[in-house]
Amino acid sequence: MGQQMAEQRAEHIDLLRRTAEANAQIILQQQADQQAQAQRLAELDTKHTQELSHALQENRRLEDLYSAADDERRRLRIDVIVARNDAVVSETTGAGSMGDAASLELSADSGRSIWDIRRGMIEDRAKLEYLQEWVRALP
Repeated sequence: MGQQMAEQRAEHIDLLRRTAEANAQIILQQQADQQAQAQRLAELDTKHTQELSHALQENRRLEDLYSAADDERRRLRIDVIVARNDAVVSETTGAGSMGDAASLELSADSGRSIWDIRRGMIEDRAKLEYLQEWVRALP
């Protein structure tokens, strides 16, 4: 009986050792996975931060070009199609026309606001792309 208890005790100790080793392997794998995930997310963050920085620099460059231009070139003009139902248009178009091309000129303040709006759009788009890629990177 003492021999049988000693064998059972040895088997139990061996089972505990194998269980501990298996758990240690699982923990090590989980730590490696977490580190790899943290590295992927850090790389993603760096990538999108750089892309946002470059896009904002380009926007700033264009805004500086706009600000340095003379008054004639500084005016922002937007070509629009004006529907006949919405506005009085020139009579130079044919009878079958849905509308006329017209030019809309923005004030200086509105022109500057366009750059702020553009900057906001760039930032929002970059944040959205970053978050979408971040979610895709999660397991």
